[in-house]
Amino acid sequence: MKATFRQMISLDIPLLVSMEREIYPESPWSANQFKEELAGMPKTREYLVALDEIEVVGYGGVALLGDVADIHTLTIKQSHRRLGIASSMLEKLETWAIERGAKALMLEMREGNEAAMSLYQKAGYQLISRRDNYYAKGIHALIMRKEVEQ
Repeated sequence: MKATFRQMISLDIPLLVSMEREIYPESPWSANQFKEELAGMPKTREYLVALDEIEVVGYGGVALLGDVADIHTLTIKQSHRRLGIASSMLEKLETWAIERGAKALMLEMREGNEAAMSLYQKAGYQLISRRDNYYAKGIHALIMRKEVEQ
């Protein structure tokens, strides 16, 4: 399956909130969080949705903070995982940040998410730290970083 990508728009938010609740029931993003992130586009934020035909099957976002970019979210529906959509999304977000001066990229991911760990390690990210109870009590985050080759 070849996904297409486009910028996220405010009309996507209700569907994205629904996906968040389904995929991350313990700590979903709210509509307000998505709205706040979209308000930073295009200067310091980039948010994309992945489409299978016309169905939104994933989304991702990055924020540029000086010369470090933070991958804020990267989520693909269960039914569309392992099809290369996440790696394509990650590459698009990284490219956006690097073109705007990012020298390093960082992200937080849920501890125990082996598919995400594999994706990020293949993309060159290295584990640098852990944050206990980051997402919710008992749900820890692993902090990863990737240096951009100049």
